[in-house]
Amino acid sequence: MSKTVDPPQALLDISRSDQASLSTFTTFGLGPQEALAYRKRFRGMIGVASKVPLKDRFVLSLVYTPGVAAPCLEIAKDPLTSFDYTIRGNTIALVTDGSSAFGLGNIGPIAALPMLEDACILFKTFAGVDAFPICLDTQNVEEIINVGMALRPTFGGICLSSIASPRCFTVADHLARAVNNPVLHAEQDATAAAILGGLYNALKLVDKTPENIRVVINGAGPGGIGIARLLLRVGFQHILICDRLGILDRYRLNNMNWAKVDIARQTNPESRTGTLSDAVRGADVVIGLSSWNTITPEMVTTMAKHPILFVLAVPNPEITPEVAIAAGAAIVATGRPDYPNLITNALVLPGIFRGSMDIRATAINQEMLIAAAQAISDLVPPERLSPQQIVPSVMDYTVAPRVARAVAEAAKLSGIARADRDPAEIEATTRATIYEGRRPVQPPSHRTSNLQEEALELHRRYQGVLHIQPKMPVRDQSVLNSFYLSPGIPEATRQIIARPDTVFDYTGKGNRVAIVTDGSAVLGLGNIGPRAALPVMEGKAVLFQAFAGIEAYPICLSTQNVDEIVTYVEQIAPAFGGVNLEDISAPRCFEVEDRLRKSLSIPVIHDDQHGTATVVLAGLINALRKVDKKKEDVSIVLMGAGAAGVAVAKMLFAWGVCKILLVNRAGILRPGRSDLNPAQEELARITNPEGKSGNLAEAMVGADVFIGVSGPGMVTQAMVRTMAPQPIIFALANPIPEIMPEDALAAGARVVATGRSDYPNQVNNSLAFPGLFRGALDARARVINDTMKLAAAERLASLVSEKEFEEGQIIPQAMNYDVASSLAAAVAQAAMDTGVARIRVDPLIVAQHCHDYIYEGIMIPVPELEKAPL
Repeated sequence: MSKTVDPPQALLDISRSDQASLSTFTTFGLGPQEALAYRKRFRGMIGVASKVPLKDRFVLSLVYTPGVAAPCLEIAKDPLTSFDYTIRGNTIALVTDGSSAFGLGNIGPIAALPMLEDACILFKTFAGVDAFPICLDTQNVEEIINVGMALRPTFGGICLSSIASPRCFTVADHLARAVNNPVLHAEQDATAAAILGGLYNALKLVDKTPENIRVVINGAGPGGIGIARLLLRVGFQHILICDRLGILDRYRLNNMNWAKVDIARQTNPESRTGTLSDAVRGADVVIGLSSWNTITPEMVTTMAKHPILFVLAVPNPEITPEVAIAAGAAIVATGRPDYPNLITNALVLPGIFRGSMDIRATAINQEMLIAAAQAISDLVPPERLSPQQIVPSVMDYTVAPRVARAVAEAAKLSGIARADRDPAEIEATTRATIYEGRRPVQPPSHRTSNLQEEALELHRRYQGVLHIQPKMPVRDQSVLNSFYLSPGIPEATRQIIARPDTVFDYTGKGNRVAIVTDGSAVLGLGNIGPRAALPVMEGKAVLFQAFAGIEAYPICLSTQNVDEIVTYVEQIAPAFGGVNLEDISAPRCFEVEDRLRKSLSIPVIHDDQHGTATVVLAGLINALRKVDKKKEDVSIVLMGAGAAGVAVAKMLFAWGVCKILLVNRAGILRPGRSDLNPAQEELARITNPEGKSGNLAEAMVGADVFIGVSGPGMVTQAMVRTMAPQPIIFALANPIPEIMPEDALAAGARVVATGRSDYPNQVNNSLAFPGLFRGALDARARVINDTMKLAAAERLASLVSEKEFEEGQIIPQAMNYDVASSLAAAVAQAAMDTGVARIRVDPLIVAQHCHDYIYEGIMIPVPELEKAPL
């Protein structure tokens, strides 16, 4: 869980009458309690889904191993192709530290999560942009910048939101300089563009021009300073900014920060001082971005002829439109959807990122913001322009495509576009995306029977295999108001502030896993880096969803430093219910996992270790049963002392195996060998207390079992013949095993397993990790411990039917959809038995809900049993 943040008292002081009113239907659509019920039912408002249905093993081989190696290798050769072959080209990170949400102040990252999820839906609905919420458990400027840079390999852009001033300016500036991709701060930049677009049309109605009017901005936070900067850029010359102490002046000493001093030096040319009332006197325009009831009718009467008021505080404006108009206002705009002239950054944000992503802009500059403002201004034609309509409706689906086109044109003109695309084509594609519900899929350029080329083609056509999916589509204004553009605070945020654990009920956290890698040990490809690792992480996420209904998301970090990996995962953890570490090389993976398990109160496992170990143990249970040998009596040689080998050895010991020899390329691991890392040294003392030495061939003499997690061709037929009768061979190197199955069988092996899908008894991690996390998430486990892993392995072994067992099958097949649900039940029970579960659930219902998802596509929460001691 994230660090504690003191909630604003106003949110906690909800009277009984207020509570009763929450369950009513309102003019906005659903009442807060009804909206809350939907959030709980859907487990948050956004899902992570596959673009490619996982119908059979062939598709599995394209989106995951072995086919996924093709796009990985292409990206390793040219990192910019990551925009073509992965989700990166259509995905942005929506980042907050929760320090300035909805004018409520510092509510923290977890309470901000519902609002971020809602914003993600707007990006998807109106422009087809996949936005993913990143809630940071830090409010340190340098740390926010660092984690933003670390996320570069995953995301093609960054949208900062709800970050307090002045740190938001520093963060946005430094990230924009560092990541070479589109970056903006929503409240600072996009809000300014929306205001400017509305102001252009308001000035037309009152026949005034920017050069000759006086503008007062009430609020010196991100929105106020952002709009001031943009107005100065387009020629407004007379601007005053006020905060709660009055007019900003460069010489004012109280309540000033660097951002206020900077903007004060550019505005207030007459060095005026005084209160907001003094500033408003004689002003043509007042833009309110502060708090309710700060503007009085008397202030409006002192303004210039035909005054314009943009009173944008939410949920309550600085003055209501009715009162402002009665006092003489010519035009009034608010931030509420129940009044005319809704000014919201939702008008421009989706289109800004659509245009900048499609043109592959290296930044979002002020020319692009001005173009967005002009686009929404132009979308209200002269015949429709009136005091009640100065901006288009948020529900107007032509807005984002037009904004995207304008932004792309501005990016090209300002020289920051990397793609040579026609902005008109970008507009057309965006419109098609909105009406068809997905990005148009490119036609195949050719047909081929080569698996690697087929996989490369598929990743190119779909631009990666994942996307964000709204769970409550925006079909009308009522839905938009109820969930995504509420004039007040989402009830989910209120509940989370009061009871932080309800974040599991009302957001996607309880069903969301981060798949984290540094790209240092990707498949058998080695250290190809985080960008090239992204296709593998996407494929992994597809398996999470297909087999267990878990919404997993890839997080590829641009660092291979242990301390930094740990820190960044800790900082992004508030949005996730679990962490699956993947393809991180040994020995760093051991320390990363150990430290995260201790610092986070959500399940963390390194799947290359524990997923592999779980499936190996399940296979070994049945293999020993096949040859009628006991775990206490057999001797096992384990070739490969990396992440998987160490984890397999530890799990075998936990299960009760007594005799294991670990071997690597330098020979048998023994205490005191100078080339061992700490994890290997520890196992050498346990497995080889006598200090035996020798090579693999010597170690295998008389052994009952060989388990290989090393490299191709390490074992010969002669070695197999020296083993004990009825030897068991698990040659798991992939794609070429330590010994081919046919050679092992010819040499006398009784049972053979590999990591390949084209042979029987495939030891595949996908048999373990979906069920492991499903059970852990449904029990809200704080960790995945050894007991839970052993329970998964034993349940997995039990799923081989007697008929299959007689035919030589020792492990379920990879496409067996009954596996995850069965493992989930066993894992949830083990979590409760060992006291690491936050809630009590019925394991049978855990299994049933997982099964229902697989066959019906609906994942509903598992009901919590009556409170009982854990």
